[in-house]
Amino acid sequence: MEIPHSYGNGFFSLVLWLIYTHLLSKIPYGLGVKLRGVVLKKLLNHIGVGTHVSTGVRILYPQGITLGDNVGIPRNVTLDGRGGVEIGNDTIIGFESIILTATHISKDKDTPIRKQGMFCAPVKIGRNVWTGARVIILPGLNIGDGAIIAANSVVDKDIPANTVYGGVPAHFIRKR
Repeated sequence: MEIPHSYGNGFFSLVLWLIYTHLLSKIPYGLGVKLRGVVLKKLLNHIGVGTHVSTGVRILYPQGITLGDNVGIPRNVTLDGRGGVEIGNDTIIGFESIILTATHISKDKDTPIRKQGMFCAPVKIGRNVWTGARVIILPGLNIGDGAIIAANSVVDKDIPANTVYGGVPAHFIRKR
């Protein structure tokens, strides 16, 4: 079990996080969505009206996560709030996607990577964005309003508004 280092408001938030992780994240459909919404209002920095978080969503460092109105987070998505995640209104994240805000530093080849620390940077996803299934978004990136990212893409650079990107690494496909 992975317990985050910070729980926001202390013991109460830790208990809520454990309830979410081991119970509420597994309850399907309408009841599960409603119960998760109630608990996530206490855990996340912000969760907007009409936002749905499905089963199996893994949330790390919840206090660093801001979800706008009418956001769809389907099953088995991972949200890493260490560096901060902001997802704009009316955005749909594809199932099993991973949004990372931290990565290992690996600049010194003579020092073990695990001893070089971590780099954290925020991810900002605009309004009306759609990411396909299994998209990976790396730390420190901005995805513009209205962008579409194809399934199975790895996003390693900023994505301009109203564009379609896809691939590994994600590259420009066309304008919307």
